Amino acid sequence: MINAEVLTIDINERFPCLKRSPLVEAVIHWQAHANKQLEPETLKTELNQRLPDYPLIQTKYDYDLELQASGYSDGTSEILYKTQWDGFTLQNDSKNFVAQFTLTGLVFSSIETYESWETFYQEALRLWVIFQELAEPTTINRLGVRYINKILLEAGESALTYLKKVPAHNFDLPLTRESFFLQDSYKVPNYPYSVNWVCTEKSQINQRFLIVDIDIFISEILELEESTLINYLNEIRWLKNKIFFNSITGVALNKFGG
Repeated sequence: MINAEVLTIDINERFPCLKRSPLVEAVIHWQAHANKQLEPETLKTELNQRLPDYPLIQTKYDYDLELQASGYSDGTSEILYKTQWDGFTLQNDSKNFVAQFTLTGLVFSSIETYESWETFYQEALRLWVIFQELAEPTTINRLGVRYINKILLEAGESALTYLKKVPAHNFDLPLTRESFFLQDSYKVPNYPYSVNWVCTEKSQINQRFLIVDIDIFISEILELEESTLINYLNEIRWLKNKIFFNSITGVALNKFGG
């Protein structure tokens, strides 16, 4: 996919702008535990004041399942559901941005429509600054960028119509593949990044489609300066683009409007 021996990240490299991009969701996730006590009502008030352009707000809960012996004579057990407040989920007026302010970090998503990387990550950084001010994290345990693409397979098309490589079988049998699931993990040489690549073919209501899910992340960031984070994000973006465009065929590029 990329020659690891000579890999050099060039954040100024330009990539095709896809007019009919298969992207369905883009995510930037800061995993950074709050370093101060956050109270539900106080946090909700602060978010409403600071983010009036995100008027839709819902309480977020963590759910835990616990199996406990009931003590009944027949030896049966019961499942207990435990809920714990974990922050708030907000959505903007246009309903294309979703932000999750949690006790363990910030998850920012672009859904439905995706304008550009600049619009996306700059809005994410604006909300990250607010999270920093409210939660006062001291480190970032994980900073990740994830792009999820959904490609509809028309009649007569296969995964190889859009992807240069897919998993091959060696059964030596006349079998017709109905689906596949591929998950790879990579370390980026000479850089602090890791890559999770998931590609799967699925069927849903008489339709077949590919999911191409690229997740690139860095762990244990001690330097929280905005300029440092911007550099990380731009390098991750380059990796995401390089991997995506190196994996798709010319047919795919033309169909996506590249």
